Amino acid sequence: MPTRNPRATPAAQEAAALPLARLMAMAFRTLIDELHAHLARRGWQDVRPAYGYVLLAGRDGSITVTEVAALLGMTKQAASKLVEGMVQEGYLRRGDNPDDARSKQLKLSAKGARLLAVVESIYAEIEAEWAAIIGAPALERMRADLTRVLRGLHDGGLPAIRPTW
Repeated sequence: MPTRNPRATPAAQEAAALPLARLMAMAFRTLIDELHAHLARRGWQDVRPAYGYVLLAGRDGSITVTEVAALLGMTKQAASKLVEGMVQEGYLRRGDNPDDARSKQLKLSAKGARLLAVVESIYAEIEAEWAAIIGAPALERMRADLTRVLRGLHDGGLPAIRPTW
């Protein structure tokens, strides 16, 4: 149980009482909601939250429907449906898989790459809003601390970004 500092402000006492996991979940949900609100204002109304996981996974190469299913923790059929929508909307393109003629490789399209660039710029805007609230040094400490924790728990690397559903 967290220790209480009797001289701490009520807000600081409340924050100390909340589990870090709950605060991180709230922060993540806030970031994703803000991201999608910004995207919609910029004309990207058809972007579903699951698209981000797929696009990030395919950013540095190609992926398959089977890999999408494993990443998202869904059936291959559900992943196929998601991928089909992303192909139809122009975020992904299909190509032949030289290692397995039965499957297709999925690559980011130009539109998918543009979306990722827009997302990165929106995240920078949201981080600037947070920095205005807590200060840029505190935001950078938070980034450094979280990076250090994640690398410490994952043999020096950063884990894949996966949904929590």
